[in-house]
Amino acid sequence: MLAVPDETAHRTKVADWLELMAIASGDRRVGFGTLIAATALTENEQEENIADEDAEEDRLVEEAQEEIARRRESVGEDYPFRIDENGRALCFETKVTKAGYVYLFCLFLSHASDRAIIPKKHAPRVTNKTRDLFQACATVAAGGYVQGPAISFGFPRPDGTKFLKALKKVYEEFGDGRPHKKARPAASKNVKDNGVDIIAWRRSADKLPGMLYMIAQVASGENWESKSVVTDREHFHDYWFERKPGSRATDAMFIPFGLEPEIPGDSTPYKEVLDDHVQSINYRFGQLFYRDRVARHFGDGLRVIAAGEPLIERHKDLPKIVRWVDNYSKRLGAA
Repeated sequence: MLAVPDETAHRTKVADWLELMAIASGDRRVGFGTLIAATALTENEQEENIADEDAEEDRLVEEAQEEIARRRESVGEDYPFRIDENGRALCFETKVTKAGYVYLFCLFLSHASDRAIIPKKHAPRVTNKTRDLFQACATVAAGGYVQGPAISFGFPRPDGTKFLKALKKVYEEFGDGRPHKKARPAASKNVKDNGVDIIAWRRSADKLPGMLYMIAQVASGENWESKSVVTDREHFHDYWFERKPGSRATDAMFIPFGLEPEIPGDSTPYKEVLDDHVQSINYRFGQLFYRDRVARHFGDGLRVIAAGEPLIERHKDLPKIVRWVDNYSKRLGAA
């Protein structure tokens, strides 16, 4: 049912295949030998040199294991997979944490339109409601990252408020900056969110301006690279405020995907390639929150809420996320 990555597949895709296979398996595990066997079946020609073939198989498994280890370190204790004690199989945890469900949600979203592994007939069905659930994940993760309030400002807003009313409400809470009292003469009557999906900040102890402050865009589709909050944030502050916030905003982008840097084909260490890849994204889109970071900081957000923060929105959508993940997991296992 799941297409097997070939020898040219990025290690991210190979690791995703292993995770998806572990979920779909009846015993919640997939052996690394299964990867080798499945890959061998897709090869058109037998490798003439057995030593070269063995080396290529070792490389495939080693890179997949390195990527899985990197994910486990990045996500932390909420990562819903582990390599068994013998190092021979990837196991799907029997009890998934709340943040672990967010990781799985992002994993499934990543393959909604990517046909490299999941064929179209078995792919997740993603609607606008599904994409809105990813905004819920991103909002809680933003609150976890800044350790403070996080508002789901993207349209449609949870409370249904119109743009200017919602703007005034947020910045009264924020305590830095003053939006215009009424819409400017040429402003669109149908402005939705001005490209701003999340507004988050860390509360200052003295209640004075100058806080950690985040303006974020959320993108769950593969066209995310056509979006950037950087220019939208500049217009947002310049146009909609009679006095802009003194706090300097951190631009951010939230996506459900894994990291897939282009591999140069030389001896450059993968860590160096990965570092350079993320730097490039940060320069263009602001601070990147990809699958691992969304899950990690979602867990942080839940802990901030438990500690008493009342203004991290969308955490009550978690049961919908869990239900969606459970339903698709069953569908994946039955395919």
